[in-house]
Amino acid sequence: MDDRIQRTARAIGFFVIICVSAVCGAQSSPITSTKPPHEAAWATIVDHDVPLEQRRKALAALEDDAGDLGPADLYVLGSIYHSGRHSGGLLDQVDDTKASLYFGNAATRGSIPAMAKMAELKLASHDYREAMNWAEIYAHYVLSGSSPKDAARGYVAELVKRISAHFGNNVDEVMRDVDGYVAAHDAQIRSGALQDMMFRAAQVHLDNVYLATPGQTLPPLSCIADFLVVLRPDGTVDRALPIDIAPEQSMLESMGHALTKAHAAKTTDAAPRYAMMTMVLDNGHYRPR
Repeated sequence: MDDRIQRTARAIGFFVIICVSAVCGAQSSPITSTKPPHEAAWATIVDHDVPLEQRRKALAALEDDAGDLGPADLYVLGSIYHSGRHSGGLLDQVDDTKASLYFGNAATRGSIPAMAKMAELKLASHDYREAMNWAEIYAHYVLSGSSPKDAARGYVAELVKRISAHFGNNVDEVMRDVDGYVAAHDAQIRSGALQDMMFRAAQVHLDNVYLATPGQTLPPLSCIADFLVVLRPDGTVDRALPIDIAPEQSMLESMGHALTKAHAAKTTDAAPRYAMMTMVLDNGHYRPR
């Protein structure tokens, strides 16, 4: 796998742009009906100020309807169980079994970030073959639908590099698995991914989402993170509620702080506005060839 990754020399400093993940190139796929994300429900579930019993009841209500949920909701369900205590004490501990169940279903329904989370989950549990399978599936969709400057390209290169340190370079069987998965699910994935992208594109647009890195440093690892942003009518951020981050949580606080500096268009509607943010932070160390 090393011959597929290029180590790059890059000037360090200034700003690291936090990019919202999306998948492109799906326009020719058939569109299936999926439901938009339940943002108001998630606002209750991940808000640390809401009583814990109320949050858990809201989570249970969503899980009861899991069979009818779209990729975005299934992805967040997986992220909740993957994060454990990161989500404000909602859970006593991580639940990799449930996380894997929801991420796997989210992926086949069109959530591209769920593929990355599956790779991270399997890597952390030392299932290196499955980790590489999911990393390559994620790479298949990211590299076919992103521009060379997208942060997800650097993240996926580093993800594959981290897994290959344990798995080695023999990827022939992995690529057969990947080809089989893509052949079986590609139409559904691209259709669901287009729907997911349309839902996200219809969200409140946030400007000024930048993460300043202190001095001449960059994050030790590229990462993927999820937040629910609650906006005031004047367009400023009321709260940036953390949901999950992988592979490790050192950047969670900084990314949340960066989101509180963002802003959106003003509105005369006093009702809360939400933006479900799945972000990739690229430290610039690796690029796919």
